[in-house]
Amino acid sequence: MAQDATFSEDQHKLWAELYKRLRPRVLRGACAEFNEGFERLALPADRIPSVQELNDQITPRVSWTVERTPVRYSDANEWYGKFNRRIFIITDYMRSWEEIDWTPEPDMFHDIFGHLPFMTLRRYAAVQQLFAPAFLAAKTDEQRDNIKRLAWFSMEFGLIREKGERKLFGAGLISGASELDNSLGDKMHVEPFTIENVIGHDKAVWEQNSILFEFESVAALEVELRRYFDPILAGEEPQLLA
Repeated sequence: MAQDATFSEDQHKLWAELYKRLRPRVLRGACAEFNEGFERLALPADRIPSVQELNDQITPRVSWTVERTPVRYSDANEWYGKFNRRIFIITDYMRSWEEIDWTPEPDMFHDIFGHLPFMTLRRYAAVQQLFAPAFLAAKTDEQRDNIKRLAWFSMEFGLIREKGERKLFGAGLISGASELDNSLGDKMHVEPFTIENVIGHDKAVWEQNSILFEFESVAALEVELRRYFDPILAGEEPQLLA
């Protein structure tokens, strides 16, 4: 798999415009963990960064590496197979100008701007590392689907409380202006992040989420995820609360 790719002048311009639109929003609305990681990653504002630049900041800190793929939407088995080896896949696909404020497909801006700042933080990487072993150990499609839902509503579209205020945590919210604004608005339906709450809701892939879930801290998220993952790793069925 190629470690880097050549991008057009138009793609670099699109990156720069997305950066300009999103950076002020996430500085105000994203959680402290994201903004801390963003400063560490030091993404260029005017161009798409190279894989080498990303790995220079990520690998020494968390022992993960970034790898490019031409695939637009990686299969879950491939995704978690890579994750199990601490490889974070980023796609070569870039959204169009017509989808600049919201795209249904995770593009390279989502992958890099939304996810990778977090991947400079050991406490975040430790939570990210919980998913792959559980997914690969799951014995049923129901368990695997539930793990994907838990990832969707936490690492992709989760909200976190910070000093009593709701903040953005999920990379999908952070990397799209339209859904970012909607998620922090008064009309968004938000429930506590619990296993029982989350697994009853399907992912909203081709439209924006109508419900989101929030947790009190990264540590609280890890505790809740382990409640579902640890039994699977032990070869047991997770026990849900009535």
